[in-house]
Amino acid sequence: MNELLNWLQQQKGSLRTYIEFQDRALALRANAPEQAALLRLLADLAGRFVEAYDRQPLSAGIAAQALDRLTDFLGRAVGGSAGDPASQLALLNKIGTSELA
Repeated sequence: MNELLNWLQQQKGSLRTYIEFQDRALALRANAPEQAALLRLLADLAGRFVEAYDRQPLSAGIAAQALDRLTDFLGRAVGGSAGDPASQLALLNKIGTSELA
């Protein structure tokens, strides 16, 4: 997951970033089954963002906000991966009810 976070932190936030993030998260899910729910939720979040802005202009402000939000979620997951189950569930629920923009 650290590798995914490092990659995301280097991105600019174009729609291609979210497509690639979704692919990477789903691929990582197979190798990290203990993080499967988290990775699925993050991949779905990125996918919904792509669907919402497909064939529409993506302003720099929206792109930056979405990238910051996705990076924050992934960073919290990486930093708190050893957290207690209640904290992990709270993060999963937050991601599950969020949109990137």
